[in-house]
Amino acid sequence: MATTPSHKTQAEIVSKKDNLALSLLSRAHSPETAGRIYHEKIRKRPLHLKPTEPDTAQQARRQARHLKLQKLKKKNKPAPLSARQKRALMLYDIPKSEQKYEIYEPLNRMWIGYIQEVLGLSQEGGMVSNTEAAKLCSADFHGAEFEVVRSRCVSRVGVKGIVVKDSRFAFEVVTKKDVVKVLPKEHTIFRFTVPFPGTTADGVEERKEAELKTDGEKKPKDLVFELHGDQFQHRAADRANKKFKPHFFPDI
Repeated sequence: MATTPSHKTQAEIVSKKDNLALSLLSRAHSPETAGRIYHEKIRKRPLHLKPTEPDTAQQARRQARHLKLQKLKKKNKPAPLSARQKRALMLYDIPKSEQKYEIYEPLNRMWIGYIQEVLGLSQEGGMVSNTEAAKLCSADFHGAEFEVVRSRCVSRVGVKGIVVKDSRFAFEVVTKKDVVKVLPKEHTIFRFTVPFPGTTADGVEERKEAELKTDGEKKPKDLVFELHGDQFQHRAADRANKKFKPHFFPDI
């Protein structure tokens, strides 16, 4: 009694000549596996269609209104100025009438009070700890009186003035001759003095007279700091949140 197969494979049902996908699958798989893959993943693969919405007049009006609102928003929001436009408008330049040393003397006195609080100074004097001195790296120096003590450009040595602008690569100071000087930070060492509270910051002569009047009482000497511009090339806003770490510098 001849036995007949109870079922036919799917590879036999679909002719290989009529289907290129099945012929390619049969090269890598057995006939039954190729037929199953073709039947499940190719022939009966669902095709998801998104129903199209009718293009009505209401939708056209809504789209036109949306485009109109977007154009109005672009017109109402002005574009930021470029660097060339800022230079042309001289936004960051100090007017000639305001380039006077006496205008910024109150700012210098205000900065002295600010830096005394940062360092935690008292009238009795004393030493400044390393933790308090490290706060100078994040301090604001607008209003400080800087003096160039070392520079590769010899003509800058001795320049002294109040800082009116602290940019990334330079300090702008107003000297006692009412002249604005731009002092690059690179290869330059600046010096500034911080008096203790209760002492005047006008000059050395007044402090000497006060010391002569006192009988044996010694006034605390002012704190003198030197700032290395090579390691200070940051904007004031960026420096406030920056953490400085000690490093070895062969140039120092």
